[in-house]
Amino acid sequence: MAVQFMYGVLVPVTTPKPKLPPEADNGVWSLYVGDLDPQVTEADLIDKFRLIGPIASVRLCCDSFAGDSLCYAYVNFFTSLDSSTALCFLNHKELKGKPIRIMWSQRYPLTRKTGIANLFVKNLHPSITSAQLQSMFSKFGKILSCKVAAENGKTKGFGFVQYDSEQSSMTARNALHGTLVEGKKIYVSKFAKKSARTVAHGDAMMASLEGSNQTEAAQKYWESEFCMEF
Repeated sequence: MAVQFMYGVLVPVTTPKPKLPPEADNGVWSLYVGDLDPQVTEADLIDKFRLIGPIASVRLCCDSFAGDSLCYAYVNFFTSLDSSTALCFLNHKELKGKPIRIMWSQRYPLTRKTGIANLFVKNLHPSITSAQLQSMFSKFGKILSCKVAAENGKTKGFGFVQYDSEQSSMTARNALHGTLVEGKKIYVSKFAKKSARTVAHGDAMMASLEGSNQTEAAQKYWESEFCMEF
């Protein structure tokens, strides 16, 4: 198996493979598409995703009173292959100049909401994008969601990577914590909600994050970005 250095980390060279979808809902496979530019319309989404295959439906979520876009949508395909391919090849690609974030729509999003198998990554170089972060961490397991926090097009220096299993997240943390990425030593820790973040958990790295302004900003960002009902 060939290997290469990517962002200062030795990783295997692999060809992207479509991720397996969850069970179909009413005969369609649904994707959540977030981080949309406010000007993105359902027609824009159709134009973007129909290149993958026939689309069953598209729903752009809007405010029920003002009618403004909530900047996320659902794209439904007729086949698991098309939905998997769209997730694999369109995730983090730009639409109206802004990278979109795609993941499987979860009918029962308990794992995402509780932060299980979720990693907090800080001290990121300003050039690191969500796509690059996902590329770095995808070698260690199936990723449910990956994002570098940003505001007004400028990164905040931290991000989140959530796996489908605790084992994958711990393997990634042990492998990447303290490695140099674009000249900066990244900090990778198990992420926990503030209410659950105690020294008693036995996580020395988590304890060392207490009082960190960046950690508090990360907590607020995670709550606003990942705890909504998709």
